Amino acid sequence: MHTCVFKEEARKAYLDAEGKVDLAKIQARWTELGKTKVSLGNKYFTPAVVEKVKSLSDSDQQRFLDVMMGGLSNNDSSVGVYATRPEDYDVFSFYLEPLIREYHKIEGQTKQEHDWNIPVGEYVLTKIDSRLEKVSMRARVARNVKGWNLPPSMDKDERIRFENKMVEVFDSFGIQGKYHSLTPGHKNFITNQQADELRNKHYLFNDMTTDNHLTSSGVASDWPHGRGIWISEDETKMIWIGEEDQLRIISIVQGNDLGKVDQSLHELLTGIEKSGLEFAEHPIYGVITTCPTNMGTGKRQSILGKFPNITKGGTDEKKLKEVARQLGLQARGVGGEHSNMDKEGTADISPSARFGVTEAIVTKRLYEGLIKLYDMEVQSAGGNRQNCCIIY
Repeated sequence: MHTCVFKEEARKAYLDAEGKVDLAKIQARWTELGKTKVSLGNKYFTPAVVEKVKSLSDSDQQRFLDVMMGGLSNNDSSVGVYATRPEDYDVFSFYLEPLIREYHKIEGQTKQEHDWNIPVGEYVLTKIDSRLEKVSMRARVARNVKGWNLPPSMDKDERIRFENKMVEVFDSFGIQGKYHSLTPGHKNFITNQQADELRNKHYLFNDMTTDNHLTSSGVASDWPHGRGIWISEDETKMIWIGEEDQLRIISIVQGNDLGKVDQSLHELLTGIEKSGLEFAEHPIYGVITTCPTNMGTGKRQSILGKFPNITKGGTDEKKLKEVARQLGLQARGVGGEHSNMDKEGTADISPSARFGVTEAIVTKRLYEGLIKLYDMEVQSAGGNRQNCCIIY
């Protein structure tokens, strides 16, 4: 287990006596980390990149170090970079572009397009199995607002100002709901006990200071100031403030029509945009996100399903993850990325693609992947289908 270290402290290891960025120290650390695992941030820290960084201003060199802090501070990083502001993707394109192209498997001049024309009544889970009547279906998009720093480089004051700006939006964007703030002294402040109740419902994100990737990159700095969650009156729409991205916009529907989740999510997105906020977009990469892995649509769509046969009663999590990967899907535990599956093999299943696909294609791929995954679940039981989707 890591002892969590915050960016302000962690970055001192890569500065010289005058407080300037020491590229030799950075190179030595990447070399050391490469003995256990080579992240993409490490792989693309090439001699040519080092030469380019030397030509940058002192302030841009400091920014460049901040971009790499998550990777430098964690020996289990797969990607290891976090943008600190939207323009990082252009200023440091000599480093980030090849990394992004490899992660998203981009070839040629692919440009992100958007398409929210997602039919209701087509991607219906009961067509796969009549028992998939009441399924927990989710879709979320990551968004950052133009004109603000990304969470890794926001200071406490900017985090609080951003939170207050969003509270103004919630008060006026026409969807009934309530904002719950983790910021001490905020008019909508909730206690730790109330926050834990929201976490137990799988609504609110966890305490970010327990994740070294988030602390060392600066994402978790100033916790819990500027953090909170807006929840609609019917508890089907939610907006996180101040997690890895400024906004995570979420739709949760209990049912069986994937198109209805998208309909709900798009309504929420449109409401925010009508309030006058403009989301940060890149002309090639689409939606700008803190972690390059979410670039493109910024959309993740999932269902909670039970796969007791493939997982052998939840004991063979790797098998489900591998099967899902071959179908272009990701399988996670119920609590998200780093959580475990239960003995019924309950998993959060979503398409892995974010970039170079439209929002409509993400939904289509989830549905087509689930057809194959549930078929394999039946085959794993020797053709004896069990009820294979979680019901709430």
